[in-house]
Amino acid sequence: MSIVVEDFHKTYGSFVAVAGLSFTVNPGEILALVGPNGAGKTTTLLALAGIRAPTAGRLLIAGHDIVQDPVAAKSVLAYVPDEPQLFDRLTVWEHFCFMAASYRLDGWQPRAEYLLHRLELVEKRDALASELSRGMRQKVAIGCGALHTPRAILLDEPLTGLDPRGIRTMKDMIPSRPRPAAP
Repeated sequence: MSIVVEDFHKTYGSFVAVAGLSFTVNPGEILALVGPNGAGKTTTLLALAGIRAPTAGRLLIAGHDIVQDPVAAKSVLAYVPDEPQLFDRLTVWEHFCFMAASYRLDGWQPRAEYLLHRLELVEKRDALASELSRGMRQKVAIGCGALHTPRAILLDEPLTGLDPRGIRTMKDMIPSRPRPAAP
């Protein structure tokens, strides 16, 4: 599955947030957007996730235009924001239940159990989101994003708020592929 960004522009009134960004992420590749605060990284991720519409340009997720065919594009994608947006009155497990219902998943419980273990959330399973630390909230958001086994995950500052062990777990969860030897 590829992600293609062609001449992406995003403006807010007269303010130019992103001007003419183009790139392609091929299957198996990992891309990091790096730059100073205000460079348009989050704006780009929000547009790819279908949360903010581009002012101009074309954004394709697995061949689906995020503006023309948003449901198909979003079905193969997950977006995890830098600030986890959880429901304070839902437990960790109820967040997984909500995501499973949202994506109409069948047989999702074993995957959710795996994610609880992998993200070290087993002991927090019945805790309300409002009771969780920022790092734990980030882990819940990552687990919710990964529940439907998306073909691509957009992570906006995924290590923010995580302790060293959580950072290691997060890095281990990002699959990497061997790079070809240099010529």
